[in-house]
Amino acid sequence: MAPSLFSLATVAFLNGANDISRSIAVLVGAGIRDYKKACQIGTIGTMLGSILSLWLANRMVETFTKSWTAQPLQSSPFLILGVSFTITLWLTVMTCFGLPTSTTHAIVGAIIGLGLVTQGWEQVLWDKVATKIFLPLLLSPSLAFSFSWLLYRTLVFLDKVNPCLCVGEVSPQLDSDAQGEVIALVPKRRMSFVFASAKVCRQFFHHQVGITADHFHLLSAMLIAVSRALNDTPKIVALGLLVQNSISQPFLFAVVTLAMGLGSIVGGWRVTQTLAKRITQLDNRTGLSANLTIVSLVAVCANLGLPVSTTHVTGGAILGVGVAKGSKSVFWDVVRNIALAWLVTLPICATLSAAISFALTRLST
Repeated sequence: MAPSLFSLATVAFLNGANDISRSIAVLVGAGIRDYKKACQIGTIGTMLGSILSLWLANRMVETFTKSWTAQPLQSSPFLILGVSFTITLWLTVMTCFGLPTSTTHAIVGAIIGLGLVTQGWEQVLWDKVATKIFLPLLLSPSLAFSFSWLLYRTLVFLDKVNPCLCVGEVSPQLDSDAQGEVIALVPKRRMSFVFASAKVCRQFFHHQVGITADHFHLLSAMLIAVSRALNDTPKIVALGLLVQNSISQPFLFAVVTLAMGLGSIVGGWRVTQTLAKRITQLDNRTGLSANLTIVSLVAVCANLGLPVSTTHVTGGAILGVGVAKGSKSVFWDVVRNIALAWLVTLPICATLSAAISFALTRLST
């Protein structure tokens, strides 16, 4: 059992190191926080989401343990080590090259490769693979692209007035030009709640507490980290259940949580640089649009049991805001390399896993 747990922890560690970039890339790219501080935010969110997934994402565990073959997809720990090795190798290579790869694709490909060897082509439930894996994974970057493009155009309009949500003590004197911009929900009291430009808020209040774009950036980044872990943790736990379903799920979740958190602390600097600066130049508007899109899609799909890839959602969202600014602002050669990595992840992992499983099966007979 110890080797299996070690391989499971290794996959979780690499997932944390590679995938933390999904939650912090926008913070780094837009200059909201430096890498070290952003990494701390991402790590806290990752561990929180991983803990919450024990209660909120059981449907995802069922998807990854019961939806691929006609017979229960359980095998010897020896063969599962081959599956884990496949995933580990792919994540390591992609991280070293600074390419954001899909852990979801790697896991699905490796599991399907094992199923092909142990049960055969006919026993793989390809219809369920298509509806629960391929369809959401194909739709997620398209949806992310569309939503982030629309959000960016909306924020461009709102940013003309530099909106700020403020609570504070009303100033006795207010510039006449600013009065028309203030929406005061409690206009006759000394304490008011207003939505206006940051400049107007400063004139309107003696003392104020304001919520600006930076606050939304930090909140959305934290939520992305939580949602990402909520989405990825049960997939990695499913690998442990394939070895022996009698293993305590809470124990597996604890192992994955600790390993993923440690990987997040180590961080994936190269992958973060790719998403933060090498697809398009990010700023407050583009970053906020991308972050809100990512956290919404990943959280909703995790709750519905649809295993979307945070990598695809993040890449699609960042590309969407880049195109919204103008196609010339997008570094298309980098986009091409990322898209190619996405396309080959599943088939390469399936082929490698099948080859390793076949070799191990022949050696054990």
